[in-house]
Amino acid sequence: MLAWRNLWRHRKRTLITLSSIAVGFGLAVLSIGIQDGHHNSLIRNAIKLGEGHLTVQPRGYIEAPANHKYLSNGLMLSKKLTSLNVAGSIEPRISLQVLASTANNSVGVVLEGLSSESDPRADMLRPQLVKGEWFKTGDDRGIVIGAGMASKLKAKLGSKVVLMAGKKGGDSQAQLGRVRGIFKSQVPEMDDYLIFSDLHFSRRFLQGEGADVLKQPVTRFAIFLDNPDTLYDWKNKVKSAIESEHVIAMDWQEMMPQLVQFIIVDDAGNYIFLLLILIMVIFGVLNTVLMSVLERTREFGLLRALGLSRRNLLTLVFFESFLMGLLAIIVGWIAGGGIHLWFSQHGIDFTAMMGEGANVMMGTFMDPIVYTELSWDRVTQLTTIIFVATLSSGIYPAIKAARITPVEALRT
Repeated sequence: MLAWRNLWRHRKRTLITLSSIAVGFGLAVLSIGIQDGHHNSLIRNAIKLGEGHLTVQPRGYIEAPANHKYLSNGLMLSKKLTSLNVAGSIEPRISLQVLASTANNSVGVVLEGLSSESDPRADMLRPQLVKGEWFKTGDDRGIVIGAGMASKLKAKLGSKVVLMAGKKGGDSQAQLGRVRGIFKSQVPEMDDYLIFSDLHFSRRFLQGEGADVLKQPVTRFAIFLDNPDTLYDWKNKVKSAIESEHVIAMDWQEMMPQLVQFIIVDDAGNYIFLLLILIMVIFGVLNTVLMSVLERTREFGLLRALGLSRRNLLTLVFFESFLMGLLAIIVGWIAGGGIHLWFSQHGIDFTAMMGEGANVMMGTFMDPIVYTELSWDRVTQLTTIIFVATLSSGIYPAIKAARITPVEALRT
C-alpha cells in the first residue's frame, strides 16, 4: 500500500512514464505483428505452392534430384498414409526434369504431374490462368504452362510441345503434350520453368524408367495439414509408419531451408527494435523511481531512525518498481493490443509500396495486404521482456535507498 501511494505522489511524472512505455510497447507490438504476418504469409504460400507441410519422397532425392529416383510402389504408400487418418489431404505428385521443345525453341523445364481435382497447388494456380483452362483429370496430353514459358517456346493455346527426358541407361524418351492453358503467377520462377500435367501423363516417363504403372509410382506425396500446429506430431507418426532406407519424410522447413534462413535473418531486425524499446523502458522507469528515491532521502532517513530495517526499505522501493512494471504491462497491452486487433482485422495494404516482383522472395510471395499476427509465444515474450526490464531498472534505486544512513539523511 505504501509503495502504491509513493508511486502516485508525482502523478504527472508517473503518467508520462507510463505513456512513453505504452507508445513504445504499441510500436513494438505493431512492428512484430506486421513482421510475423509477413513471414506467415510467405510460409503459407510457400507450402501451398511447394510440397506441403510434410513431404514423403525417395531418400537422397532433395540432395540429387533425378528422374530415376521415385517411389515405385506409390499405391502401397498411399494406403499406409491413408490409414493414419491424417487431418488434411495427401496429394501424389510426379516431378521430372525434361526438355520442352516446339518448332521455335527448346528449353530445360520441370514437369509436375498433379491430381487436378484436389491439389492445393492447382487450386492456387487455376485462378491465375490468363488463357485457356486447367487440364482435366485423366487428360493424356494436356499441359498447362506459365506465361514466361509460353514466351520462350513461342507457344499458344493448342500448341504441340514435345517433352523429352533422358533415361538412367542413357537412352531418351519423349511424350507429346498440348497446351490447354497459360497461367501467370506471382512467382517468375514458376512462370518460366514449370509445366503442369495430369499424373497419368507424367507417369509415362516413370514407366520408361521401368516402373510398374499398376503400382501407381510417384515422385513424392505432399501432405497438407488442416492445423499447422500439429506438424511435428504428424511428422513423427508419418516417419514411424513409412520411413525406410529408401523412403524419407521431411517437413517444410527441411524442404525449404533458404526460406527458414531468410526468416531468421529478417527476425533479427525485430530484436534490434525490441532492444531500443527495452532501453527506453529501462531509462523511463529508472528515472521515475530514482528521482522518487532522491527526493525522499530525508524521509527514508526518518524511517530508518524509527526502526525500519534496510531490507524493508529495499523491499519498499523494489515494490514501487514491481507495481510500475505491472502498470506498464497493463497500459502497454491496452495500447499495443488495441493496435494489433485493429490491423489484424483490417490489415495494411502494401500494394502501393511494392513494385513488380517486389513481393516475391525465396520461391514464394507475400500477400499484398498483410494482417498482423501474434502467437501466444510472442505475447509471453513481450510481456516477460517489459516486466523484467522494469524490475531490473528498480534494482539500483532500491539499493541506493537501502544504503541511506539516518544521521546523514536527516542533515539534508
